[in-house]
Amino acid sequence: MRTEPLGHRVLRSVRALAAAVVLALLAAACASMPSSGKVQDVPRDEAAGAADEQQVRVFGVPPQPGWEPSSVVEGFLEAVTSDEADYQTARQYLTPDASATWNPKGGIKVLENAPLVETGQPQQTTSDTPATVVRVTGTQVADVDEDNVFTPSPTTVSDAFVLRKNNDGQWRIAELPNGLVLSLAEFQRIFTSVNMYWYAVPDPGTERILVPDPIYLRTRDALATRLVEELLHGPTQWLAPAVRSSFPPRTTLLDRTVTIDDGGNVSLRLSDEAKEVPRSVCEEMAAQVAYALDQISNVDSVELAAHRGSALCSVRMEQAEEYDPTRLGPSDLVAYYRSSNSIYRLAAGEAPGALGEGPVAGRFGDGSLPVNAFAVDRERRRIAAIDQSEANVYVGGLDSTAEPDKRATAAPGHHFTSLTWDGRGGLWALEVSNPGGPGPQTGTIVWLDTPTKIVAQVNDLNGGWITDFRISPDGTRAAMLVAGPGPDDMRVLIGRVSRNVDERQVGMVTISDVRPVMLNLSEAKSLSWNGASRLLVLGRQEEGALQPQLVNIDGSNVVPVATVPGISHIAAPNKADEPLLADGDGGQIYRLMPGDTWKQLVQGSFPIYPG
Repeated sequence: MRTEPLGHRVLRSVRALAAAVVLALLAAACASMPSSGKVQDVPRDEAAGAADEQQVRVFGVPPQPGWEPSSVVEGFLEAVTSDEADYQTARQYLTPDASATWNPKGGIKVLENAPLVETGQPQQTTSDTPATVVRVTGTQVADVDEDNVFTPSPTTVSDAFVLRKNNDGQWRIAELPNGLVLSLAEFQRIFTSVNMYWYAVPDPGTERILVPDPIYLRTRDALATRLVEELLHGPTQWLAPAVRSSFPPRTTLLDRTVTIDDGGNVSLRLSDEAKEVPRSVCEEMAAQVAYALDQISNVDSVELAAHRGSALCSVRMEQAEEYDPTRLGPSDLVAYYRSSNSIYRLAAGEAPGALGEGPVAGRFGDGSLPVNAFAVDRERRRIAAIDQSEANVYVGGLDSTAEPDKRATAAPGHHFTSLTWDGRGGLWALEVSNPGGPGPQTGTIVWLDTPTKIVAQVNDLNGGWITDFRISPDGTRAAMLVAGPGPDDMRVLIGRVSRNVDERQVGMVTISDVRPVMLNLSEAKSLSWNGASRLLVLGRQEEGALQPQLVNIDGSNVVPVATVPGISHIAAPNKADEPLLADGDGGQIYRLMPGDTWKQLVQGSFPIYPG
């Protein structure tokens, strides 16, 4: 049996100290799920930040004389987890040629546990230099691509590392895959999730709406500088067709470092490409910077300047917030639910019972048009509902007594089961064939903003069918519950929305480049958007309980929430710092309270927030 090199044991001891600090912080931070205030990714970001404050740093150990090939590979895998920005120590394990060609930014394979290193096996070679192959294996749970995008991707890893002896007779790695291989624990310690922000490609007449684009950056990097550089580089390939950046192409940052002063003010000097843009475009650029940097430290204002220091424009954070899709509509927190045959308003904030509770106006509120499912638009002006036959969708004014309009009728043998409004006022529905019957079931997303319904072409479902869906507040993405192809297969997927419809309301709607968010669910009932970059999913994983779970839209962080007996629907508000709603046994509506507990509010079912 090979003895672990002393350097490895020392490095593990340092890492154990860092892990102990992080775990202690996690225990303190995750004691309960708040009902208000931001429900943040505390396990990763705050723990990493607090570990920084403790000045716990991890350094690589250089290769030692006499190490065998497997020890060299183990040492390399340990060294890439260090806090060195340029991987200087890790490169000492490589031959000069391999060091010159190896690209550590070529993606990351995130493994469930630490990678396993096999004993080296001799390799046939035509040269006089002996060579051996060491395989690195493990169970992959996700990958991070060259755009720094995290994607759940379970598979088996078996990477070959070819080693040769150098002139000093020491084994060094001569051939290896680009990128990194990290355990999930190491990945969460080294990298942090941040959003870049772009503008939704608008339909005619729509307002400018910011869209988050999540990526992972190294925690030890100068995050403010890296974020601005990533903004100037442009959106990720996946989101690029649905968004635009206001920064002109080839714009660069002239100052080496981006700083946020004690008052939350940021000043940036940009290259000449930014000099000639109109002031309105410049302010859009500054708003992108403000939203990106506000994740790191509270930002009050952003000023953009030209090459020689002349000011181009500036915006305050409250101006930038005008582009936030989660701020669409009235500011007071109102939800809706169903009781008997009527739809009711519910003041969902800290003080239920406020003015405005009670049935909505017209036939939706007086019970003369019983409904099965319904949705309120984000401006709280219109309500759409599926009647109890599930064959028709009606739309009416939320505060109007006028007769609702029949917006759509399902095809023969089909039924409507879900409704959602996007942040641009667009209405969407799910039309299902053969619900509950023998044989295969299909779920078709349809867009109902035109005189005739337009069927959305959804790609890459791999034999599954849609059981529920919601459109994002900015209208650029669709989150979907997908069943199959196996009898117990449930997944949460997200696709990019494209609407190519002309002035005659003719064209095509597509939901493409579908990506996984949650895999291997044994059951899932409903989902909601909770802000612009997180979902609330009511699901069950393997033999666990059916419960609400908050998940980042890239699938990188899942936070379980306490459940209620008999839960069947969940609702998340437009803002991430506002309370969740659910229904349960006895026909009750519940609100999430501090301490991750639920409080009974009213008798009813099917709670929803606008959206």
